Amino acid sequence: MSLDDIDYDDLEKNLDPIVKVVIQLLRKQNAELLAANKEQLKQNKKQTDQITHLTEQIEDLRNMLFNRKSEKMPSMKSAVRRAVTEDELFPPGSPEADLDEEEKKKIRRKVARRKSEPARKKKRGLKKNLPVIKEEVLVTADDLPEGYTLDMFGEVAQGGEANVVTRIDHVREHLVQVKYILQTMASKDGEVIVTAKAPPSVVEGGHYGPGIYADVVVNKCVDSLPLYRIERRLERAGFPICRSTLCALFHRTAEIFGPIYDRLIELARCDEYVSADETRLPVQKPDKCKNEWIWTLVTKQVIAYHFSESRSKRVAEELLKGTTGHLQIDGYSAYNAVCEDKKKKKNGRKRVGCLSHARRMFFKALKDNDVAKEIIDMILDLYLVEYLAAERGILGTPDHLHLRQTESRDILDRMEKWLTEQKPKFTPKSKMGKAIAYAQNQWESLTEFTNDPKLRLDNNFSENALRIVALGRKNYLFAGHEEGGKNLAILQTIVATCKLHNINPYDYIRDVIIKLQMTETKEIEPLLPWNWAQAPPR
Repeated sequence: MSLDDIDYDDLEKNLDPIVKVVIQLLRKQNAELLAANKEQLKQNKKQTDQITHLTEQIEDLRNMLFNRKSEKMPSMKSAVRRAVTEDELFPPGSPEADLDEEEKKKIRRKVARRKSEPARKKKRGLKKNLPVIKEEVLVTADDLPEGYTLDMFGEVAQGGEANVVTRIDHVREHLVQVKYILQTMASKDGEVIVTAKAPPSVVEGGHYGPGIYADVVVNKCVDSLPLYRIERRLERAGFPICRSTLCALFHRTAEIFGPIYDRLIELARCDEYVSADETRLPVQKPDKCKNEWIWTLVTKQVIAYHFSESRSKRVAEELLKGTTGHLQIDGYSAYNAVCEDKKKKKNGRKRVGCLSHARRMFFKALKDNDVAKEIIDMILDLYLVEYLAAERGILGTPDHLHLRQTESRDILDRMEKWLTEQKPKFTPKSKMGKAIAYAQNQWESLTEFTNDPKLRLDNNFSENALRIVALGRKNYLFAGHEEGGKNLAILQTIVATCKLHNINPYDYIRDVIIKLQMTETKEIEPLLPWNWAQAPPR
């Protein structure tokens, strides 16, 4: 008879009552020990998670203190380019794949130079736009062979530019006084005298022309220079303008461009495809600086900035409530207020996720978990599909959509399976656990691009638009007041949209700042950057 064949209940009936009591006590004690053991295991797991979380925090703080603060993560563009180049130049099994690393470097350099030739050709063509200063260099006695003097030589007539050396040089920038000589005419009968009207100015009776206004804005909003550096630069140019005056010129320009800014914001918020993000901007207060916020809305036509005191959903509603289309963002919950929710039957914009954010989280976990490289490579494969579409010239077409729904969808299915398999292996508070949780929680928005070929895979477009704000924050530290933050958002919108359309913001501001004062608000459409570019000033 085996132990499995014993009927313990029947056996217990025949035991002595004292033994039965002892068995019951042992069973109770065993149950208490099992419960205590279970609770202890639960506590151990919790403490292990906490130790892992705190260890990662210490490592992050150590990196912030002693290592480079910029991300070392390679950009997706460089990763795609490297993968495509390696696959094209050195396919597995080909003779080129067996070359040593030095020979491969030579081939890569030749290919890179060939690809960059169009850009270099364009740069050479820009020389034609530069003013030409001609200086004649005469032969001196030091240039003559021994035994010859200058009177023994005659000048040789040469056709063309046989002995011409060309160099691109810098001419020191300078300020000028523009004196308008107003013509005065009298009628022949001596009854009427007419004087020409002075050209319009930015401010009636003002000392400064539109070029100064444009220069101040471009220096601060494009080059991120604080006003005291602009003051020094103008002093070197020959005429110092005090910082308070430069500040007044900056704010006056923002006030004048207000109608164009309002129109650009309206166009951005109503676009079908919008990317959005936000970053902090310190604002000076009586006791200390307070973090307030610059939001950006990016479309193919407009890069718009909006200043706000908070980062709450109220601002997202102010910018996008009542609009429809797609909204590409990170995982920030404030945008839920303007995104559709099928469960709650709430209308709004279709949320589109950012694969770059997901990739970044897995990259942070890569140092401690080599397995993260598997999903990083899968994300790279998604971008390689986009490269293939660009190479075929089908971006944004139904063929591109078909490519996404076949090639990209297969990769996404592998990613989803990988996330499900790996999740139980990592604690929720670990870097890897957080990365997996982010990807799974955002999965619907991260895969939305497979339903529309015009959607991007990431939100890098709007993140890049905020880099100029972050650079300015580093250089001029803070805005002096809330009005200054609003004016900064206005002028950043103007110069960023100009750059988006390959317009020199200096030329645009210098011309439009005068025209705006003679134009009704309802007639400003011709002065929007892309319309102005069709008929720039003479």
